[in-house]
Amino acid sequence: MTPAPSRRKHLKSRNGCIQCKKRKIKCDENGKVPCAQCVKSRHDCSFAPPQPVVDSNFSPGALLDLKLLHNFTTKTSQTLSSTSDVRLCFSTSFVELAMQHEFLLHCILALSAFHIVSQREHSDISQPPIGDHPREVYLQAAYKHHESALKSYRQSLSSVTSANCHGIFGCSVLLFITTFARPAESALSPGPSRATQIDVWLGFHLSEWVILIQGLPSIVGYSEFRAALSNGPLAPLMSAGDRARANTETSEPPHKEAVLLNLRHLSDGIHHLSSDERIIQICSTAIETLHHVITELNHSNDHALAFIWPIRVPSEYFDLLKARIPEALSVFAYYCAILYITSSTWWTKGWPRPILESIKETIDTKWSPLLQWPMDMVFRGPESMGTVLLPVPVLPAPMMYGPRSI
Repeated sequence: MTPAPSRRKHLKSRNGCIQCKKRKIKCDENGKVPCAQCVKSRHDCSFAPPQPVVDSNFSPGALLDLKLLHNFTTKTSQTLSSTSDVRLCFSTSFVELAMQHEFLLHCILALSAFHIVSQREHSDISQPPIGDHPREVYLQAAYKHHESALKSYRQSLSSVTSANCHGIFGCSVLLFITTFARPAESALSPGPSRATQIDVWLGFHLSEWVILIQGLPSIVGYSEFRAALSNGPLAPLMSAGDRARANTETSEPPHKEAVLLNLRHLSDGIHHLSSDERIIQICSTAIETLHHVITELNHSNDHALAFIWPIRVPSEYFDLLKARIPEALSVFAYYCAILYITSSTWWTKGWPRPILESIKETIDTKWSPLLQWPMDMVFRGPESMGTVLLPVPVLPAPMMYGPRSI
């Protein structure tokens, strides 16, 4: 009789995972990742690394705001200036001031949310997630924080002091940028038709502009506040304009001479087509102001054009613009085009197209020749003109109505 084969010696181990012990099955005893048995049976393995615990006291909205704040400090702030010390000011000083002024914090979060939305401008508004949130969530957060910031900013203008002027000034700067970012987004999402986009911009966004522009003199106009700002945490912003003027000989805006020539043609056209001397005078001043701003700026400070011209232009011009006066709309069309070809920021690139289309549909056809140059610049681009000596085309000869100078 053949003896029965001896049984293989079994070395009992007590190092398996808790789940395999309870189920009395063999564990591969990996010890670092979920064991194969738990993965196969879809059990929570005790070898799996612990999941981060989120405090239930943090609401989804609070976590979203933290994400927006992080995005501003690491990404959005780096897009707001071409100068390193100004970018550092946005990423550090602005955030520190926001801890003291809630309206500035709302403004930072709004602009950050609009920045994230702009990065997904070609995606479906409700489908693709950005991180762990769909795009629509960021859009709603942007509008919510923007409205809160603007409301608090308006209230703060009635009581500007040397203590809060830094936060108010910082808020005015970011709100101004956000005003550009909003049309850039709304033109891409379901909303107003092109025919009503000019109504939206002239009604709501222009009103915001006027509030911001009227508020700035009350902050930087008084010597006490100007001195505080020039020596405070936002000092790099106060000196940015001086650096732009100082460097004009070393670097100029692209196509500067052609742009200035077309501004002269615009002035000639308004003098020729308009019969209202008051409107002519106001619009001529607006054109002259735009002319001076362009001659002051260099290419490395092209962001400044967005701010300087609206602040310097007479308030009467905005009254004409809001009333859809053709002369004023024509000047604004040039501002859109010049900003489009001299600035490459995400917050200035999106809105000139729908605004120009709306202006073209709004004004009478007799003013259409004045829109030829800005429309060509935005929809065809300077490169499409194919001329080496004068990359930006000038208006055709019939548009030169006399040797008027700006």
